[in-house]
Amino acid sequence: MAYGESIKREAKRLYCSGWSCNEVAEKLNLNPDTVFRWRARYQWDEETADDSIEGVKRQIAAIGASDEPLSEAQARKLDKLTRAVERMERSAAREAREKKGRKRKKGDPPPGLDAQVIGDIKEKALDKLYAYQRSFLLDESRFRVCLKSRQTGFSFLLGLEVLLGAMERNENQIVVSASQDQSDIVRNYAVKWCEDLGVDYLEDGGNIILPGGAIAYFLPCNPRTVQGYTGDVYLDEFAWHMRSRLMWLAVVPAITVGKKRLTVTSTPYTETDMFGEIVTNPDKYPRFSRHTVTIYDAVKDGHQVDIEELRDLFDSMTFAQAYECRFFADELCLLQPDEVRAVFDDDCLRHVSTWVNGGVDIGRTKDVTAIVLAEQLQVETEKLVFVRHMETLARMAFDGQRSHMAGLVEGWKIRRLAMDSTGIGMQLSEDMQRLYPGKVERVHFTREKKEEMALSVKKLFETQRIRIPNDRDLVMQLHAIKRKPTEKGFTYDADRNEQIKHADLFWAMALAVKEFGGRRRVLTARNFKVVG
Repeated sequence: MAYGESIKREAKRLYCSGWSCNEVAEKLNLNPDTVFRWRARYQWDEETADDSIEGVKRQIAAIGASDEPLSEAQARKLDKLTRAVERMERSAAREAREKKGRKRKKGDPPPGLDAQVIGDIKEKALDKLYAYQRSFLLDESRFRVCLKSRQTGFSFLLGLEVLLGAMERNENQIVVSASQDQSDIVRNYAVKWCEDLGVDYLEDGGNIILPGGAIAYFLPCNPRTVQGYTGDVYLDEFAWHMRSRLMWLAVVPAITVGKKRLTVTSTPYTETDMFGEIVTNPDKYPRFSRHTVTIYDAVKDGHQVDIEELRDLFDSMTFAQAYECRFFADELCLLQPDEVRAVFDDDCLRHVSTWVNGGVDIGRTKDVTAIVLAEQLQVETEKLVFVRHMETLARMAFDGQRSHMAGLVEGWKIRRLAMDSTGIGMQLSEDMQRLYPGKVERVHFTREKKEEMALSVKKLFETQRIRIPNDRDLVMQLHAIKRKPTEKGFTYDADRNEQIKHADLFWAMALAVKEFGGRRRVLTARNFKVVG
């Protein structure tokens, strides 16, 4: 049977846009053998033979040009081509950096730069900063402290400070953050500044060697780890450091020789910790120049943040602390700062020894679904509870949540998974219990049940029998839970606005550890009763 050129062109168009020969044949009502012959005779594959970045992008564009839904073969090919482009672009970027000599392999450190070149680099960087960032950067005081809001770009700024400090002062730069993850964020910004400004650097493990040979170190808040280093010191998010006073004693020797600098920055926690003492007691620490940057200050200087959107996401106490630079002070809170700070353990998320218990606080639209896994271990003479995993699922459909939680149950050694069965959690918890009978426990959140679980958590913190990560969002939620009197007793919950409840992780943790807290007293309408 003879076919016209129009149908051959359409067959070729479909094939070049990602359709398989069989799919083309089915689409155009042709014999598959005919399509295979046309492909070989007219060399259709040469049309897609360009394996350059631009050639592959043209193939991707051709697949996406059709208004029809993607066929199975198109979807597979599109995925393959997209991943190929990503690989090629990463490779091209790496080759470009190496060609320019911005990132060196191990060897001699990058040569030092003269003052004029460093000045030009600094001027170029200043153009990228807001006024409050420039003010802090240009403060040449030996001792600086900044009380700051979240989301104001200080990790970004510290990355630049590290670069300029090494080049201008030829001093080692020591960044000590509340966690290794936070230190890595500053490190990544330092590297990005080097690449954006055209500054040579040498990677040495987690350290960066900068022009002239000064080394930038990026460390977690461990006093033992910090000892032995000398150079300019940056205590990043110092209010959130474990054992901040020991850290203070450990870093002071690092700046005693010569004119090395000390920079302390943080969002606030309490006035009684080391950072709070430095900020609120200028008579005791008179050498520090002082800066305060609230979210309002940042927005006034041009920082693009929707303050009202942020306000909707948090209870009033948390917003005031995180964005208005107010120190924690609320006697109604279930947990006090000293109780929380005493059980920080940065390694608790990294190890699992035995079976874990899980807790799930279910949300859908207004709230997130929070998941926490915890393990109880015998450590010397007492049993300790370790938070081993925590995550939140934002605005995920219940089918997706069900699949996700099934993966957790099958991927972890979970002895029991306690799930919130109140309201919207009813159906999902029923489904999970049906899938995993004897393993999933449904918990209905009554006033008495929430009080029981809150007091169980309180007991674990009071006795220091729990270990949690030094995670700022978790800490904020722990402090958001308040004890409020009612006609029937007490309620334990976070303040709630019209948009978001800010205690999802707390209740997930309470569900996970509710069997580990021992005996609790729960206040009923008339008397106290003991709950086993």
